[in-house]
Amino acid sequence: MMARMRFSPMVCARARRFWRRSGLWPGILGLGILALAPAALAAEKVPVPGGYSDAMAWYRRAAEAGNPRGQYFLGLIHWRGLQGRKDPKRAADWFEKAARQGHTAAQFGLGLAFQTGSGRTKDPAQAAQWFTLAARSGHVEAAYNLGVLYERGMGVEKNPAQAAILFKQAAQAGLAPAQYNLGLLYGEGEGVPKDRVRAWRWLDRARQGGYAPARAALKSLERAMSKAERMKARKTRGKPST
Repeated sequence: MMARMRFSPMVCARARRFWRRSGLWPGILGLGILALAPAALAAEKVPVPGGYSDAMAWYRRAAEAGNPRGQYFLGLIHWRGLQGRKDPKRAADWFEKAARQGHTAAQFGLGLAFQTGSGRTKDPAQAAQWFTLAARSGHVEAAYNLGVLYERGMGVEKNPAQAAILFKQAAQAGLAPAQYNLGLLYGEGEGVPKDRVRAWRWLDRARQGGYAPARAALKSLERAMSKAERMKARKTRGKPST
């Protein structure tokens, strides 16, 4: 597969290690709860918290009453350790309760738990199933992570073409790592027709989005491009990528 790659070995190794060969996108699970969003649980018959201190009990009551948003946020609290120590097992338990009720972010969280082995026994096939459900509902990070699984053949049959479709879904939504990976696929001709101009466009968008590996990948790609290809690519900078 890598034999067709025109980028330098150093760039390839760094890029693969950084995302395509070792990492997944954590999405909201990698962030703190920036707002309590009382409207999220307004329909639940529990007191609306007046501040952060009583929010934990509020989310717990909503979760135990079967509210999927409450279950998801309680899982997130345990995942982040906002009540003390992190508890991935309890987090995954709450994610699963919400995920089975169709909560998209919880489906992604449960998929991440299965993929990383944090709170669940590592199981790429289960991860793929939950990422699939979340991606169908438009969850950008789930689409990206599912693309990684298809690109690597983990938990699903290896399918670069499907990986490209999923990366594109996330890339068009503005996720820089997906733009980067899609650019690599076009540069390699893996899962999509080889197209250095399209590769350049997506890598350039990832670079503009602050994704560091894209800068070196662009330089390597430009060395492999013809003068006409470089001119064509630069003329389309800023236009929607396809």
